[in-house]
Amino acid sequence: MPTLPRVLLLGDSIRMSYQPRVARLLEGEAEVVGPADNCQYSLFTLSSLDRWLGALGQPDIVHWNNGLHDVGHNPNRSPTQIPLAMFRANLEFILKRLRTITPRVIWATITPVHPLRPFQSTGWSWRNEEIDSYNQAARDVMDTNHVPVNDLHALVWPNLEPFLSEDRLHLSEAGQTACAQAVAQAVRGQLPST
Repeated sequence: MPTLPRVLLLGDSIRMSYQPRVARLLEGEAEVVGPADNCQYSLFTLSSLDRWLGALGQPDIVHWNNGLHDVGHNPNRSPTQIPLAMFRANLEFILKRLRTITPRVIWATITPVHPLRPFQSTGWSWRNEEIDSYNQAARDVMDTNHVPVNDLHALVWPNLEPFLSEDRLHLSEAGQTACAQAVAQAVRGQLPST
């Protein structure tokens, strides 16, 4: 029996929530793996990448996102928000490293938060207009480097009520299913033809 292509999913808790569904959707087509860790913000992903690759093996395809941790405001870190220029530079470094492993890299956009989720200075908070700016910076990097973009933001935005959970940030069951289907479809587009 031939070895299935290995698909590495990188990303934060959004990725962690849809990963099991992606694995089920691609069963028999690909082996889906991902770090047990939350990949958090881009610098953490960059600094952890070699450790994860060592543990999970060399992938044939990478489906990757960062951003919610970068664009989020956290009063318990400095700076409270990772600057946009640093985010962009980190993505370039991560992409450069991934491209030494495989040419098949897919970027996924940052999903939105519900506009009714209150912004507060005492805990993690987000602004959708900033998410839009970080998504645009990432898209610029990916377009320059000819990386296909899986626009999960565009998928979730018109479906905020059914696709976001009660915390108005993470995906609901319906949102996880919809995003998993989009991820599986994007991955299938990169699978080597038999």
